[in-house]
Amino acid sequence: ILSGCPGLASLQLPNNGALRVPFTCSSMPPLLSLDILCCKGGSAPQDVGAIVAAFPHLEELALHLGGDCSTLIRLQKSLRRLCVRLSDELTAEEFAARVLPRLSSLQRLDVVVPWERDVDGAEQRFRGLAPCVVVRCCGDVREMASKGMWKVGTMCDWLGLGDALRNE
Repeated sequence: ILSGCPGLASLQLPNNGALRVPFTCSSMPPLLSLDILCCKGGSAPQDVGAIVAAFPHLEELALHLGGDCSTLIRLQKSLRRLCVRLSDELTAEEFAARVLPRLSSLQRLDVVVPWERDVDGAEQRFRGLAPCVVVRCCGDVREMASKGMWKVGTMCDWLGLGDALRNE
C-alpha cells in the first residue's frame, strides 16, 4: 500500500516483506514511513543499505534486521520510531552498541525477538537506549494476530506503528 499526502508518504508491504529497490516516484513527497517487518519463521532479514539508500528521510521504519545494520546511522536525524526483529545475537550486539547510540532523534524502539526466552535479555540490553523501549517475541505477535484479539490499529499501536496506519 503506498499512499501520499502533503508531507507524508508511507509504504507497507505484505507479510513476505519483499521490497525491490530502487523505488522512485518523483510526483510524491519523500517516503517517511516504511513497514516491511515479518514475523514468519522463514522470513529473511532485509537489506538495510538498500532501504536507507532508497528512502533517506524515513521517520518510521519496521524491518527484520540481520548482519550489518550500521547503515541505519544515516537516518540519525530523521528516524523517530523503529521496530526491528532481531534474529541473531551478533546483530543485536552491533545494533545496541554501535547503531542505537547514534540515532539521536529516535523516540521509540520496538524490538521483536525470536523466542520468549529472549525477551528479558533484550529488555536489559536495550533499556535506556531510547526514551521508550518495548520488547516482544515473534510468537506473541503472531498469536495475538491469529486469535483476532487485537484490531489492526491496536496491534500497530502495540508495535509502535500506529502513526503510519492513522496517516494513510
